[in-house]
Amino acid sequence: MNLILIAAPAAGKGTLASMLNEKYGLICISAGELLRGVDPTTELGKKIREIQSRRELVDDSITNELMKQRLMQDDIKNGFILDGYPRRMAQVEAVTEMMKELNLKIDKAILMNIDYETGLKRTIGRRICPNCKKTYNVLTGVNTPKVENMCDDCNVELTLRNDDNEETYKAGYATFMQNCPAVIEYYKNRNMLIELDATGSADDTMRQLENILKEVKND
Repeated sequence: MNLILIAAPAAGKGTLASMLNEKYGLICISAGELLRGVDPTTELGKKIREIQSRRELVDDSITNELMKQRLMQDDIKNGFILDGYPRRMAQVEAVTEMMKELNLKIDKAILMNIDYETGLKRTIGRRICPNCKKTYNVLTGVNTPKVENMCDDCNVELTLRNDDNEETYKAGYATFMQNCPAVIEYYKNRNMLIELDATGSADDTMRQLENILKEVKND
């Protein structure tokens, strides 16, 4: 099965993709990781990082070409997940063309619904262990460290990512609200959209998806 994940920031796309990969072997393809994976010493790598440093979107032609190259690799033959792509209609058109050209298809687009306040708390409350990279949250009541601001396992002080702030989250959410409704409507009109309530735990979201996929399979 080939899936697209659509969600506002902090909805848990990456976590759900990892769970689907672990359980079903679906390969997660993140547009952001593809861009970060370009050698920073090359002209393309320098260009990408310059654009991202200004918090601007990388040109679709670059992202589309990287995505196409990734989808041509053999490891995606048993199924894949597109994480964070397509985010706007121009990218939907590009994906549709890629699927035809590579003899692939998208089975379902998964919309992970989350409200602004929940996403904001997940973002500004997130803390990360610098050693083991385990993630905690000091605001949501989920994954709270046992000792304030200390890793349960490493007993070292937790850190805050530079982009985990309200300004960055607000900008990301605004971009999602501007671009993604048309994408959501596109897949909904083609009976390809699955909607999930992503305000709970990652396990809750995974259970919802599995139950819906079972129903789809039995229909």
